[in-house]
Amino acid sequence: MSVLALSFIVAPATPAASADCREVAQPDGTVITICEDEDGGGGGGDGDGEGGGDNQGPRTCRLEGREIPCTSEFGVWDGYCYVRVVTDDPNVHQDVWGEHTDGVIVECSPIDCVGGPDPCPDAHLDWAPSGPAAAGPSAEELARRAVASMGLTMGEIGSTPPASASNIASVGTIGLPVWLWIADRAENTVGPITRSASDGGLSVTATGTLNRVEWTLTSSDGAIVGSISCEGANAAGTPFDGRNTAEPSPTCGFGADLNRTPGVLTLTGTAYWVVEWQGGGQSGQIEVPPQSNSTQIRIGELQALLHR
Repeated sequence: MSVLALSFIVAPATPAASADCREVAQPDGTVITICEDEDGGGGGGDGDGEGGGDNQGPRTCRLEGREIPCTSEFGVWDGYCYVRVVTDDPNVHQDVWGEHTDGVIVECSPIDCVGGPDPCPDAHLDWAPSGPAAAGPSAEELARRAVASMGLTMGEIGSTPPASASNIASVGTIGLPVWLWIADRAENTVGPITRSASDGGLSVTATGTLNRVEWTLTSSDGAIVGSISCEGANAAGTPFDGRNTAEPSPTCGFGADLNRTPGVLTLTGTAYWVVEWQGGGQSGQIEVPPQSNSTQIRIGELQALLHR
């Protein structure tokens, strides 16, 4: 094994040399796909003993048309087997070194070794000019990096009446609609938000969209007295603009029929985000855990005073 060739499918973020791919029949009847850059670059290095350079390893590895892991406990897939450098005393494997005085001894473990004993009885040793290049992150891993950089959250709660923490004298009126909205509007609170992540020539772009906000109104004894889901274009709600308080929110809020419990109530908003990503010839969705925020509001009853 003189060249540790890499089998991969990747859409580089920047122009790169095209790859020459070929199918090679193995003695056992299997067929593998081997791709090499036209400039001679291979996954395991070259005759000068240098590493794989900017090539950070395969992104998607295939054997006989099926996708397989690019790394395993036995090393990095090189198009034929999983390869790792043997760190034993070089003198132990003098017969493998032959006449070579540089390079490394590598262990080549077939795909059938994965999940079995280590070392694998079907593995064999060989000399190579250098060790295999480390496999870079997958497209999905980069997508998760992009999502982590978004800081997606449930924003500050806006409501009528305002939160009692911000206005201790604020009291809503039982039987009136309650408007609900996200007060601190930003990319990471109402979306959409787009972020990218790159590594080893692979670039992925992810876009987060606020799918819905689920609101619950809970009494002091823990009973849910109201719940509503505001979705899509209505998810962020509409800030109250001082109009007639008897008018319901045009996008998101509790109707008058759900405002029937006086006292100090807990208002909770839970944001659900959807993130779509694409890059490296792949695409998908990332599941984002729901983000919640809570505050308290006061609801009172109007009292009529009669004077004689």
